[in-house]
Amino acid sequence: MAARGKLRELKDTEGTKGRMTGRTSWYNFLKPSIQWKTEAAKFQTQNWVPFQSCSRFFTELEKRRRVEDGYKSAMNELKKKSHYGGPDYEEGPNSLINEDEFFDAVEAALDRQDKIEEQCQSEKVRSPRLAIVPPGDAYSTMATHRFAAKPHSPSSSLSSIELVTASEDIHRFSGQVEENVENHMTYSLQDMGGDANWQLVIEEGEMKVYRREVEENGIVLDPLKATHSVKGVTGHEVCHYFWDTAVRLDWETTIENFNVVETLSDNAVIVYQTHKRVWPASQRDVLYLSAMRKIVATDENDPDTWLVCNFSVDHENAQPTNRCVRAKINVALICQTLVSPPEGDKEISRDNILCKITYVANVNPGGWAPASVLRAVAKREYPKFLKRFTSYVQEKTAGKPILF
Repeated sequence: MAARGKLRELKDTEGTKGRMTGRTSWYNFLKPSIQWKTEAAKFQTQNWVPFQSCSRFFTELEKRRRVEDGYKSAMNELKKKSHYGGPDYEEGPNSLINEDEFFDAVEAALDRQDKIEEQCQSEKVRSPRLAIVPPGDAYSTMATHRFAAKPHSPSSSLSSIELVTASEDIHRFSGQVEENVENHMTYSLQDMGGDANWQLVIEEGEMKVYRREVEENGIVLDPLKATHSVKGVTGHEVCHYFWDTAVRLDWETTIENFNVVETLSDNAVIVYQTHKRVWPASQRDVLYLSAMRKIVATDENDPDTWLVCNFSVDHENAQPTNRCVRAKINVALICQTLVSPPEGDKEISRDNILCKITYVANVNPGGWAPASVLRAVAKREYPKFLKRFTSYVQEKTAGKPILF
C-alpha cells in the first residue's frame, strides 16, 4: 500500500511538472511578442522625452538670445549716453564724430522737434486762446508803432498812410539801416532767371527756394532766396507780424528765448535771441537790429513795397559768451501787395488781394558744423518756416479789416 501511494504521488508530481513544462513552453513561445509590445510601449513613452527636451531646449535658447540682445542693446545705450556727454563728440575743431553721424544726429533731433511742435499745435487747436478786442480797436493786438496807429478801410487811399522817412527815423544806426534797405531793394528783387550761380533747390506750389553755394575759410555762407505768393493778406500785414516781437514766439519755433536789448525808434529795435540747440551742433545766438520800412513806388503802376531788414550789430549789453556760438545774419523780408479790382462797385475784400513775398537770408553760422549738414538743414527748414509763418499771418488777419 505504501508503495502504491508513493507511485501515485510520483505520477502526480510528474504530471504537474508536465503541465508546468507545457505552460512554460507556451509562455516561452509568446514571450517575444509580449516583450515586443512592452518595449514598444516603453519606446513610445521614452520617445516623447527627447522631443519635449528639444522643445524646452529651443525655448531656453530663444530666451537666452533675447536676454543677450537686451544686454547688448543696454550696453550700446550706455555707450551712447557717455558718448553724448563727451565734448569730443560734439561740434568742434577736434570732433571725433564723422559727417554722416553728425547729419543723422541733427536730422533725428529736428524730427523730434517737429513732433513736439505738432503736438503743441494740436493742443492749441483743441483749446484756442480767445483774444478780446475792444470795440473800435481792431488792431489793438498789434504793436503800437506808427504804422498801426490808424486802421484803414478798404476804400482808403495809400497816400493817407503815415510814412516813416529817413529824416523821421534818426538813431545811431540810421546809416546802416538805409544802406541795407537800398541794397535789398536793388539786388534782392532781381529775377533769378538766367543766373547760373543760383540753384533752384525747392519748388512747392507758389514757393521757390534758391541757393548760391559760397564757402569762406571752410564756413558755409550760402546766400538763400525764396519767393512766395500768399492770398488774402497784404505786404504791410506780413511785415508787421514778422517784425513785431510781441508775437514772435507764436510762429517762430526755433527760438529758446529772446529779449529786446534796445528800442531805437517806433519801428527799429535791437534784439538778442538764442536758438534751441540741435545736438551735436553747438547752440547759436544772434544779436541783430530789426527795422521795418515802407518804400513808395515811383511809378504809379507799381505796387508800394514793405520791407523788414534784420542785420547783425554789436551792443555792450549783449556780448558774446562761451555758452553759444554767435551767428551773423543779414536777412530781409520784402513784400508787395497786388490788388485785383472787384466787380462793379463792390469794396475790395481779401479775395481780391495777393502778397508777393521775397525772402533773402545771408547767414554766417560760425563754428565747425559740416557744410553738407548746414546745407541740408537750410533746405529743410527755410521752406517749412515760410509756410508756417504765412499760414500764421492768414489765420491772424482772417475776418479783420485789411491793413494796406
